[in-house]
Amino acid sequence: MRHLRGLSQVAVVIVALAASAPAWASLSQGFATSASIPPGSLVALDANSSGSVDAADSLNVNRLFGVVVPPSSASVSLSGTGSGQVQVVTSGTANVLVSTADGDIQVGDYITVSSIAGVGEKAGADSTRVVGTAQANFNGTGDGVTQDTIGNAQVDIGQIPVVIGVSTYTSTAGKQSYVVPNWLQNLSNTLAGKSVSPIRIIIAGLILLVSLVSITVLLYAAVRNSIISIGRNPLSRSSVLRGLLQVVLIAGGILALTAGAMYLVIVR
Repeated sequence: MRHLRGLSQVAVVIVALAASAPAWASLSQGFATSASIPPGSLVALDANSSGSVDAADSLNVNRLFGVVVPPSSASVSLSGTGSGQVQVVTSGTANVLVSTADGDIQVGDYITVSSIAGVGEKAGADSTRVVGTAQANFNGTGDGVTQDTIGNAQVDIGQIPVVIGVSTYTSTAGKQSYVVPNWLQNLSNTLAGKSVSPIRIIIAGLILLVSLVSITVLLYAAVRNSIISIGRNPLSRSSVLRGLLQVVLIAGGILALTAGAMYLVIVR
């Protein structure tokens, strides 16, 4: 099948780039797999077993989980059980197999799965799951690049470093009359674990703005009155400082309540 052929071709990329393109990851964990999956491949959790992974593609993108890396590339490696294991990272930075199937990749682009099993591509205009953000450009040139065919089109496959952070991606380009930056939209999606309505993000932002203004006025008044009180009566310094500390604690409590309110607005 073409997916299996794609995996065999990307293995060539691994050999060519292994010495010159190291991967870094904070933590990896062993997962069982029923097929050979080369390092750099995107993987999804097996539908029937949480301890197993499969090469990720457009059919299992909703279960996208992480990236396969060599065990030696992780700062900490956790071993699973069983044979035929691969080490998978879900955070940190790792070299990821990508293609030009959806165009050239630029630094900062979100990387999602492609129709080639285990290989990523630039996220398009549709909402989808992404594995992280690209840390290098890829235009199909350079050492170790190979080719595969999707339909009648030829695409280039190579490796680039990606900051791993599986989340839901929603493009806002041309879809609304008011502007919510992509990074803010995707941060909200990650926190909520789902696609968040832009109006909820705006409401959460207004809550934060009102809170910051209130805290600023409160602290300004407290500091001003403290300075005046100490100037008039230096002996009251200790009691004035205690009162100022109480105001600071109140401000911290307001921030905590604000964070909770913003979270509820975004996730509900």
